[in-house]
Amino acid sequence: MKERIKKGITAWKRPKAWVAAIIVLALLSGCAVFAVCLRRPLAKYNPDRDDAAQVYFTHLALAADSNRQLFETGSVSEAYAENGAGLKSYSYAYAKVLEVLSDDSHEDATTENVHVGSQELLVEITTGVHKGRRVQLTNFMSKLFDKHAKAGTSLLVFILTDASETDETGLPAISLSVMNYNRQWLLLRLVAVFLIIVGLIGGKVGLRSILGLGFTLACIVFLLVPALLRGYAAIPLTLLLCVVVTVVCFLLLDGLSRKTVSAMLGTVAGFSVACLFAFLASRIAHLDGLEYNVAETDTLIQAKYQGTLINLRGLFVSGIVISALGAVMDVAMSISSSVNELKTVNPDLGFAKLFRSGMRIGRDAIGTMTNTLILAFTGGALVNLILIKYYNWDWKAILSGDYITHEVITGIAGSIGLILAVPLTALIASALAARANAPKSEP
Repeated sequence: MKERIKKGITAWKRPKAWVAAIIVLALLSGCAVFAVCLRRPLAKYNPDRDDAAQVYFTHLALAADSNRQLFETGSVSEAYAENGAGLKSYSYAYAKVLEVLSDDSHEDATTENVHVGSQELLVEITTGVHKGRRVQLTNFMSKLFDKHAKAGTSLLVFILTDASETDETGLPAISLSVMNYNRQWLLLRLVAVFLIIVGLIGGKVGLRSILGLGFTLACIVFLLVPALLRGYAAIPLTLLLCVVVTVVCFLLLDGLSRKTVSAMLGTVAGFSVACLFAFLASRIAHLDGLEYNVAETDTLIQAKYQGTLINLRGLFVSGIVISALGAVMDVAMSISSSVNELKTVNPDLGFAKLFRSGMRIGRDAIGTMTNTLILAFTGGALVNLILIKYYNWDWKAILSGDYITHEVITGIAGSIGLILAVPLTALIASALAARANAPKSEP
């Protein structure tokens, strides 16, 4: 035990360890300050965001099959007309099914036995301001919305509260509709299993990679998304955050060394090339991402009309950079680590031999990693590809369509950034390793 403590103290006495720690702390502090600055109101002309929120919930509710009966009465239009200043409000909560009062549903054999029809459920709300209230609701099921419930099933419900009316107990009247199953604890268990496996198999490196993953997700959730909603330029901000994520993740993994510096520079060069290619290709193709998903874009445009300052046209390229970042980091670290390992094993290797070895290793990685990127995008588009084949679309319409053009640019931009990261990383890693002194032999 004492030996481990001494080794740890010795490691932290090294200048590189202190420099790495200072860099990480400085970047974390900068991110924290930026996150605090982003806490100002979202909307420029509507700081309380009530009206924009009403638009969002209106679109969301009208899109759900189970809510149509509820909103046919005009409740949503009335609440929206009140501009959020009235007594109607919307919220989510979890509810447990206490009893199935009646079940008029049946399995539809023509649609792979999904349930269609309706159920009358007695549920108890388990979270939120209405916790403990028991409500009877109708669970509408269709071929596209099959949320069949049993006694004991935990559901996510959508609640319309009308404080202008009261029920028999004197509480504000509420109307419930089923939105989905409660998958909260399932997701938490899956995440826990993932973290345990990474920690057990990866050891210390695995634990440090978890810290890097947490930092990456925190940057996206607490920095990138809030900043975009407040009108920051999407592409420069995404590039800057990707640089910060790259530096912090590599320093957490392996400290400050020739290997991590090479991997950092190669990664930054790779996703910068991907960003440049995606930007130029989208401009030439007259594609800005606004037409890609009409429902999502319409909701964002509605929020923009209410004063939210989001820059919609930069989101397409920013998404490509983020999607390519992980693969580029993987290849860059693999090549940098291999080159430095070769130098350690054979200190007599010069720049030329190291570079050729790095390129050979990189070429082997290019094939599999490019397939990984392309197949990932193709898998996300599988349903659309099936529909294209089923309806036998004309090839001219396919090649000129927004959707296919979007997917092609996304896949190729990420792959080009990945491919060019190989020679750039090999070049940087070989140059730094060749300049290093031969390592001292271990006793």
